Amino acid sequence: MLLPIIRAGLAALLLGAAAGTAAAQTLQTGFADFGSDQSTPIEIEADELEVQDRNNVAVFTGNVTVKQNDAALQTARLVVHYAQAALTAEAARGSNAPATNQNQRISKLEATGNVLLTTNGQAATGDTGIVNFDSRTLALNGNVTLTQDNNVITGDTITVDLNTGIARVESKSRVRVLLTPGGQQPAEN
Repeated sequence: MLLPIIRAGLAALLLGAAAGTAAAQTLQTGFADFGSDQSTPIEIEADELEVQDRNNVAVFTGNVTVKQNDAALQTARLVVHYAQAALTAEAARGSNAPATNQNQRISKLEATGNVLLTTNGQAATGDTGIVNFDSRTLALNGNVTLTQDNNVITGDTITVDLNTGIARVESKSRVRVLLTPGGQQPAEN
C-alpha cells in the first residue's frame, strides 16, 4: 500500500509544483476495506450506550472503539444510524412485527472527538469522521493526518471512495506531504 501512496504523493507534488498551488491531492489508501462487507461483524465498545429506537440511532460515548476485520476506529463519541432493509414477505402482507436485527442495517457512522482510523499499517486522524455505507464513502474532517511508516500527509479533509480506495486530501491552504525514502527513520538531532 505504501508504494501507491508514494507514487501518488510524488506525482501530486510534481503536478502541484507545475500548476502553482496544491489545494487538493488524490492518492490510494488501504481504507477501502472498512465497512465494505456488511455481512462481516462490526464490534463496538464504549463506556456508555443510548439507543433511540424511534430515530433508528444508537449513540456510543466514552472511549469508543469500532473494529471490523483489520480496520479499527477510535473516537470519543459515535452515532450509529440504522436503516430498514427491504421488507420481508411477512411485512409486505401487513404484519406489524417489530424490526429485528435481520431487517436493519447500519447506514452511517458519525464519529466526533479525536477520530483515529487504522488499517493495513496506515493511520488517519481527524476531528470528525463519517462512514456512509449508502454512498460508500469515508470522510475525515479537521486537522487530518494520514501516516504510513514515516510518510505523512496532512490537510483539512480526506475523503475515501470505499469502492476504489482512492482518497482525496484537500486543504484551504496547502496539502503537505512528507516522504521518507526507503522507509528510513528520520535522523535524530
